[in-house]
Amino acid sequence: MARKESFDKDYILKKASEYVDEYGIYDLNVRSLTKYIGCSTQPIFRLFSNMDLFKKDLKKYLHDEYEIFINQYIDKDNYLYTISYAYALFASYKPNIFHALFITSLAGSRTVKDVVNSSWNRDTIIALSKQYNISLEKAEEVYRDVRFYTHGIATQLCCKSIILSDEEIGNLIKNIINKVL
Repeated sequence: MARKESFDKDYILKKASEYVDEYGIYDLNVRSLTKYIGCSTQPIFRLFSNMDLFKKDLKKYLHDEYEIFINQYIDKDNYLYTISYAYALFASYKPNIFHALFITSLAGSRTVKDVVNSSWNRDTIIALSKQYNISLEKAEEVYRDVRFYTHGIATQLCCKSIILSDEEIGNLIKNIINKVL
């Protein structure tokens, strides 16, 4: 009779996500993960042919967690504010995962134009244009400025160099939106 597999891909990724949430991405390697999970290296190397593929799958898994979190806050009638607010809250509530997704090399590199033209950001820009009755060009500028301002707040929250209540976070984002409009 074949032995039942205890460790599948989803389980390994879930445990890796928990590890990142607790200890951060920099200490994550096969040895630390297997110790955390309580398994040998065999399931990891069987399921992921190398660490690059493992990290690619882990990034997607972490991003899916981020999406679940963000979607709890999004109101498409006030898209720019709610997505920016949720982004900053995620940095505050899940700093190690935020760090892994948006600050480390796992995040990759993009230009400002790439950010503005990303399909997932276009929805926000189009909604912003409609909400405030401004041109798409102006909406792109507003989105860009609010996005990078919010990222600054989120980065400080992530590394705990600033302490803000959820209300203060919301007020800062509302203020920048009003200023750049």
